[in-house]
Amino acid sequence: MRDEVRRIAEMPPAAFLADLERTFGGEVLPAWRKATDNPADFLNAYAGLVRKVWDAVAPVWQQGKPLLEREIERAGVASVTGTMSAFLANLSPRIAFVDGNILLPDHAPIEKGVTVRKLTLMPLVSGTRACAYHVDHHGHMYLGYPIAGLAPLLQNEAARAETAADALAMMLGDLRADILRTGNQPVTMGKLADLLHCTAGTVTYHCRQLEQAGLLSRERRGREVRILRTLRGDALVDALS
Repeated sequence: MRDEVRRIAEMPPAAFLADLERTFGGEVLPAWRKATDNPADFLNAYAGLVRKVWDAVAPVWQQGKPLLEREIERAGVASVTGTMSAFLANLSPRIAFVDGNILLPDHAPIEKGVTVRKLTLMPLVSGTRACAYHVDHHGHMYLGYPIAGLAPLLQNEAARAETAADALAMMLGDLRADILRTGNQPVTMGKLADLLHCTAGTVTYHCRQLEQAGLLSRERRGREVRILRTLRGDALVDALS
């Protein structure tokens, strides 16, 4: 994921626009208009978003590995003991197995006329109602379902994240903690003020204090000033996570 985030951040805007054109057959949807108008800003913001999501998901993914190994063993036992029907009937609240048929949610109906000849089960480190599936033109179906036993891990991780956020706020104050967390990607002072719902003067004052402490750097680009967390700032956030 770190490599993928880096690839997104370093993608040339022209390559991104060409990819969009290929995806939509030369006609970019209106919803993508802001991205096509400022592709470099979009790629930078998207890379930052993916990085934040992975930072939140990675600990849960690591803790979920024993559950994945257990699920592989559980499916193997079901397949050799003739209890696969019971196994399939308990995959998810949104997936049912009735009279030899797998009943799925209707958010992405399977193309008519395709006969499922092979099934690959994919346990997901995800929410308890997760359901993802795809059938290729050879009749190979991939079915993703939520792995059992993950809910307590998600609850524990949420509690740890809340504690970490409180620790950073206790040390720096709520606003400066929010600024430092937001500064893991370049962001303009104006955008930062909008995100934090405060005045530009207030943001400028606190950013200067963080800059003097070596936790934040500011860079002027034309008429805009952008902030970015320093390595020292990264270390502080990591230490309190």
